[in-house]
Amino acid sequence: MGCRKTSGKRIMNKLILILSGLLFFAQGVKAESCEEKQGAVDFGSGTTKAFVAVVDICRKEMLSVVYEERLPLPLNEALEKSDNKELPPSVLEKALPQIQAMIEKMREQRVQKISGVATSVFRVAKNGSQMARDLSQKLQIPVQVISQEREAELGFWSALAQKKQEPQKPLIVWDIGGGSMQMYSQQNGKVHIYQGDMASVTYKNKILEVLQFKDPKKFSSPNPIGRQREAALQLAKNHAYLNVPAYFKKEAPRARWIGVGGVLSMSVQRQVHKGATEFTQSELDQVLQNRVHLKDADIDSDYRISDISNLALVLGYMQALKIEKVETVQASLGQGLLFYNLHH
Repeated sequence: MGCRKTSGKRIMNKLILILSGLLFFAQGVKAESCEEKQGAVDFGSGTTKAFVAVVDICRKEMLSVVYEERLPLPLNEALEKSDNKELPPSVLEKALPQIQAMIEKMREQRVQKISGVATSVFRVAKNGSQMARDLSQKLQIPVQVISQEREAELGFWSALAQKKQEPQKPLIVWDIGGGSMQMYSQQNGKVHIYQGDMASVTYKNKILEVLQFKDPKKFSSPNPIGRQREAALQLAKNHAYLNVPAYFKKEAPRARWIGVGGVLSMSVQRQVHKGATEFTQSELDQVLQNRVHLKDADIDSDYRISDISNLALVLGYMQALKIEKVETVQASLGQGLLFYNLHH
């Protein structure tokens, strides 16, 4: 009788081990099936950005970034110099091999899918939609020209991919590119959006035209800005006073500001404190004073013609809206697109 009981226990233990193994295997298969590699390309007005991440479609999480690359491509500068308000096809044709190389590197990561979004310069240019279709055909990925409202929304989601909201204060995501500026906030179930046209290239050209009496179609750089610093700041302040909606003006001093996009997270952050993830109004003011006399030859940057004016644009807005500090994240609309799609 005792032998039968012992034998029964052994069989039961074996069954438990087998079931545990099957359960563990099933969980592993499920976890593996939930994970995907997804990619996105952000065709911006001044930079084209590629992004690939491992995502968990079951838990709606972005697990890790496996590839990221930025390609300086001054599309908005080319459009501003155009006489017919069209984007010169030669600009994209020249950059196409580099863009194709980025796409190939993304495919080497064995991505399940790649999506593309095109922003301001493709909206404004008369031939922007056609250029986006040409890119889609040559790169063999879908490329969608998105509205400025959608651009603001994706900028917000790109920040949420890396930062958590704090319930005690409103969150405002601030995105400045080559041809447009967006602010986005959600409070009490209501969405607030600022869609502006003052951005890196348009502001730089305003300095050239209004303060230096130069034709932006013939001149690219306002450097050195020098003694025109205060006048340049006033241009930015006036634009903020006249165009930013009342919600942002009211909430600005107490809100948590997160900067995304090339101007805030790259150009300004790098000049104020490279490697840091925030800057204050006073720090920015001091850096502008130190750099305002630099010529193009003194600036080590792919964006030298707009780096100094970017400082003035952001400082002018911060002073006008009483923004004391801006946090920055290295994010792209591609990252925002992937994170948005996980949650919708």
